[in-house]
Amino acid sequence: MGSLVKNVIGAVITVAIGGAVFTVSQPAVVDNFAKDTGLTQQEAKQYVEQAGDDLVSWDEVGKGFIDDGNDIISTVNTLDCDNYTYDWVSPSLTCENGKAELYKIGHDETALGEAYKKLSLDSASKADIPAVIALIDTLNYDYSSDFIDNILDSKDVDDMKKSNSYNKATLQAVLDEN
Repeated sequence: MGSLVKNVIGAVITVAIGGAVFTVSQPAVVDNFAKDTGLTQQEAKQYVEQAGDDLVSWDEVGKGFIDDGNDIISTVNTLDCDNYTYDWVSPSLTCENGKAELYKIGHDETALGEAYKKLSLDSASKADIPAVIALIDTLNYDYSSDFIDNILDSKDVDDMKKSNSYNKATLQAVLDEN
């Protein structure tokens, strides 16, 4: 199967991991999402309901993170702190520190992408979920870095974190309810 399948029938969400299909309650996903994001139950419910329209396979999610992570790492390799001053450099963020933060983000995105892709393999199981959740937490923490604060709009960062938290909330519900 290898994909996140969401069929909302009443308040049931169907999630495919490897060759298994799990059902979780939408209220459990909403609760997990609200806890992770700090949103109210109503805000979380609206987000979860809207997110159902944009779902793609774990493989596709993974590929996106791997591609983005590799692009970030390639960019880091082209940065020249000795000969250039970049707009994102500030008194609190040196070029070298920015490069290190950016490299970590690229590496963590790639690792999360690989973990997502593993969920799409027929050999995947619930046992693979905690690693994905831990990597989501790591990446959401990375998105709070000085570098990200200097280059991205806070709304964009919030959207990236919420997208990650939605997947985390769904995967946590699979662990909790199955």
